[in-house]
Amino acid sequence: MDRRASASAEFYHSATPPPVMEHRRRPSLRGFSLRPSRHVGDRVGEHHRIEGFLGQGGTADVFLARDERTSELVVIKRLNEKSATVPELRQRFLLEAQALASIQHPAVVRVLGIEEPENEAPWLWLEALKGESLGDYLKRKEHIDPELGLRLVRETAHALEAVHAAGIVHRDIKPDNLFLVGPIDDPEHVKVLDFGMARMPDEDHDENSTSILGTAQYMAPEQILVEPVDARTDVYALGVVLFRVVTGHLPFDAHNSGDLLRHQLFSPIPPPSWLAEDLPAGLEEVVLRATRKNPRHRYVSMREFGSALDSVVGFVSRPVQEEELLSRPDVWEPEPASVPVPDVYKPVTERGRVAARVLAKEFGIYALHGVPSPGPASRSEP
Repeated sequence: MDRRASASAEFYHSATPPPVMEHRRRPSLRGFSLRPSRHVGDRVGEHHRIEGFLGQGGTADVFLARDERTSELVVIKRLNEKSATVPELRQRFLLEAQALASIQHPAVVRVLGIEEPENEAPWLWLEALKGESLGDYLKRKEHIDPELGLRLVRETAHALEAVHAAGIVHRDIKPDNLFLVGPIDDPEHVKVLDFGMARMPDEDHDENSTSILGTAQYMAPEQILVEPVDARTDVYALGVVLFRVVTGHLPFDAHNSGDLLRHQLFSPIPPPSWLAEDLPAGLEEVVLRATRKNPRHRYVSMREFGSALDSVVGFVSRPVQEEELLSRPDVWEPEPASVPVPDVYKPVTERGRVAARVLAKEFGIYALHGVPSPGPASRSEP
């Protein structure tokens, strides 16, 4: 096995385990949603053989594999051949693995190892999880038991608190990236997956980037305008997940992607009570505050969001202390006594202001409220 290319290979336990006993039972493939693949039977590295195909994203393929030394099952996420030739995508893949390995939380998927062969696509080993994504669950059921839904969102908030403490912003929180561990239809816990779009620690905002990272239905306004993000960006996305869990619907689901982005940027989230009756007391206020357009009006952190959810379900959690917030001046700003109406996202970069004006003109005159007027240097707009 080639271990020359990456220091991050230290995450992988290379010591030879005890010999596999003849009577040892091989873990069953039951409980995994496997799809046909020509790669079944292929060897990955020296000790893993592919048992089935789990799915693919924009840059990577995901397989279930078996460690032939121990017979244990693992998930292998391998950068696809096309993406492996793009240095930026290759580097981001490795950064994702290193970031995941730095987070130790029971509700965040665990990295077991990483390999970066010199002339091959890199791959990483993840713990094998039985169950299904929240996205698949909602496609089958449309509605979720309110008690279960709130518990899963609370677990996700606590997991993301650990993610943010590591200096990472996920940027793509959505049901497909929340895995329900346990029997189908009776999940026990949730695991946060897929950090491929995450903002990593010490990663500066690229003012020249035009790439919108995220999933449109769950994107905060700052993502749409490619402006700096922080923990409150994930708060917005999880707030949309909570809206979908308690109502069975997305707040905005336009067929035209441009209209969808404009709704996310300008339109207030409708009150969940319009779509769902008998919501627990206080839950609507939690959803609406998490999904404010202006980050200053959202929960300042996942700890604060999680504490609000705890209070809805009757749990007592440690209050967020002001000194904790002051220790993160990049995200702490006091909540106004009353949230302005309409709640408007105000761009912080000149390019963001130009983009907001263009989108507002296409969306309608009411969207221009609160959008800065063009300055002398920006009369010509794209």
